[in-house]
Amino acid sequence: MPITYLKNFERWDFYSPLNQKLQIVDASYTPFITYNNGMPCNEANMYMHKQLTAVRSRRIKGGTLKTYAKLIHHLVHYCFKNKLRFSQLTDSYFTLFVHCLQGERDKLGELARSNNHVIQIAQRCLDFLMFVQYYHDLEHFIGTGNENRLKVTIEKHRIVIEGSNNKKEIEVITHSCVPTKDAVKRRLPVSEADALKVWNYIYNQDNREKRLRDIALYQCLEQLGGRISEIHLITVQDIDNAARTNGNPHLKLTTLKRRDNDVTRSIPVSLALLACIKEYINKVRKKIIKRTIGKANDHDYLFVSLTTGKPFQSESTGTYLNIWKKKVGIEGPFHAHLFRHAFITNKLREIILKHKDITSGDKFREHLLHTERFKMQLQQWTGHLRLHSLDIYINLVFSDLNGYSEVYDAVQLKDSVKIVGQHLEAINQQIKSKSITTTEALLALSNLIEAFKGDIDNALSSSDRVDVGISVVK
Repeated sequence: MPITYLKNFERWDFYSPLNQKLQIVDASYTPFITYNNGMPCNEANMYMHKQLTAVRSRRIKGGTLKTYAKLIHHLVHYCFKNKLRFSQLTDSYFTLFVHCLQGERDKLGELARSNNHVIQIAQRCLDFLMFVQYYHDLEHFIGTGNENRLKVTIEKHRIVIEGSNNKKEIEVITHSCVPTKDAVKRRLPVSEADALKVWNYIYNQDNREKRLRDIALYQCLEQLGGRISEIHLITVQDIDNAARTNGNPHLKLTTLKRRDNDVTRSIPVSLALLACIKEYINKVRKKIIKRTIGKANDHDYLFVSLTTGKPFQSESTGTYLNIWKKKVGIEGPFHAHLFRHAFITNKLREIILKHKDITSGDKFREHLLHTERFKMQLQQWTGHLRLHSLDIYINLVFSDLNGYSEVYDAVQLKDSVKIVGQHLEAINQQIKSKSITTTEALLALSNLIEAFKGDIDNALSSSDRVDVGISVVK
């Protein structure tokens, strides 16, 4: 394989004169890059080592390092195929490389990558070649002057510093052959029609274990608004903690795409959702863990492979979504992030509708103080690092609110009603197909009704609040 990931890798850090020991640090899932013939690419691996010492993220089996490795491997493959050393690259060779990236097509004859993806590959490869120049102590190889075989330009951009409103200036290496960015696309959420098709397919699956797991996974994608990798980091303990929450339950979700690790956020959830997840845990997960890795080796991750008992991977969920899409005949895009878009737009719509005096985008912008407060509330639920990232969703919501006048007094009750309706239909189908007994059906209905009653009580108790804001964990 061109890229492998060193799962149990450690690297030397420094020798400590205090305890006279060589300090070792964890470097698991560091990418190891080879040429197509299996020989190591020394320059690429030293570049990975440089990024590793710069404390680039390796979370979720590789993180940022994994992304960098995949980007520069395009150039590694290109040079191997054309029997070129990196130091032999010129403007002409690099231009041909970029044009090949742009022109490559997939099995269906469509362009394999967007301009934005090509830009990302090209700029990362240029940064890698700057490292190659330093690594081999080359002269006049890559730089901004005319004397260089590979002439680049340095663009300066101002970006917002994480966790603040301050900006800093960064430099980006680019080349004259790098294409311009694609037009900004409207972030359309997953449609109700497509979601319903997939839901109908999931709860009619013959395999009972797979059906209950996929139902829980689907509803987590729909109800939590998390990134796909964040959903897969949920543990059984997180579910237990949410179920023990007094009043309106909250579920802890790990927030990724942050340089500061171990960042979490608290998301309000319905008792109906927790009841659905609990059913999967008790009827499926416990049995799988027992017959595969054993209770003593339980890793505690919520979603597990039905065959191995190991944590279910985000790549597997992506594969499942593609299978579901083909099975039900969805023509347009259908992937996990569309559920996140749907969650964000729906929550923002519900927040706005609670304030009857705000009826348009212009009216909303007049309430600048309210705008920031609304965005801060949604930011807590979604885990966005910067508030301005939510502006595009605000525009999307107001474009869809024409003629929409109903005001929701209980955001969580609406989610609960949807879940209850889905499960009633699922139970009905299972009774018809005789995949569950009458006793099991009655127990499932009893648990569902009890959870729904709890959600109604929570909604009624919160309806008297002047400001819903972000629900506080008691």
